[in-house]
This record gives sequence, structure tokens and C-alpha cells, in this order.
Amino acid sequence: MANLRKAVFIDRDGVLNELVDRGEGFCLGGKPIRYTAPFTMQELRLKPDVQIALELIAKKGYQRILVTNQPDIKAGRINPTEFEQMMDLFRALPLNAVYVCKHLPNDGCNCRKPLPGMLLNARDEQFVDMHNSFMIGDLETDVQAGQAAGVRTIRLCNEMEPTNANHRVLNIMEAAKLLP
Repeated sequence: MANLRKAVFIDRDGVLNELVDRGEGFCLGGKPIRYTAPFTMQELRLKPDVQIALELIAKKGYQRILVTNQPDIKAGRINPTEFEQMMDLFRALPLNAVYVCKHLPNDGCNCRKPLPGMLLNARDEQFVDMHNSFMIGDLETDVQAGQAAGVRTIRLCNEMEPTNANHRVLNIMEAAKLLP
């Protein structure tokens, strides 16, 4: 059996890159939503210190595994070629693996967060020691996926937002510094 390695599972939108402010009247699937993932390369902006934070996580001995829900391709909001160009930017970061769920919320898959499918697939393929691993995300669905997979959770949010995460921080650099 391979040696298990600790890992940090990392959400994409809102953690590694900025969300896009669509304004007050924007709706997706009939629901009002102000902030979304970027739909084009022009909208894609990495957050400050992402590269440095990922390097610090690596220095602490963790694999860095991206786990991201990306339903906008299937929903027709992102051109598949442009999506791959955006993902190339993330693949150029110091990440060990990238897992993407392209399913819509009602597709019934087991990989879409808050379900733990992506994390469990990564566990099996990357030989992850879940007891010494973390999930970093900006939404409670990230926290729920991490908890369901058996890892400790760190949520990027302010102290006013309710969360069941083990820890709360404001950005990925704070999360990287928090890791043992």
C-alpha cells in the first residue's frame, strides 16, 4: 500500500480567483445572484498572494488539490474552449491535481459539492491521509463536502457569516498560515 500523504483540498471561485459582481438584477436559473464565477478569460482575476499561499502550503508538506464545481459549461454560460484556457491558468499554479464537477445541481451526480465525491476520488487517486487534511472554501457547501469526506475545514468568510467550519479566515494566505 502506498504511503498516505496529507493534502489541502481547495475550492476555486472565491478562494483562488475573484468572484465577478454581476450587479443587483442578475439571475441564474431564475434565482437572483449578484456574484458568480468568471465566464470569460477577461473576467478571470487571481486573488492576491495565491501563488505565495500555495507555495507555503507545499512547504508545510501538503499536496494541493483543486476541487471545483463548474456547471456553467453545461448551462451554456461558458464556451468550453475558453473554460479550458481558464483552467490552464490554474494548472500552471503549484497544484498537484485538479478535480472538476461540470454537473448541474439537479443532475444527481456524487461529485458536486456539498457531496464529497471529488474529495473521495482524490483521496483514492492521490493517496490522501484524510485525518491530516483540510478543505479550504468560501461557501458552506465546501465546508459540508469537507466534513462529509472526513477532513478539517477552513472557510473564507467574515465573522458575521454563520459557518460550521473548524476555522474561519479572510483569505487563502491566512488559511495557509493557519495550517500546522
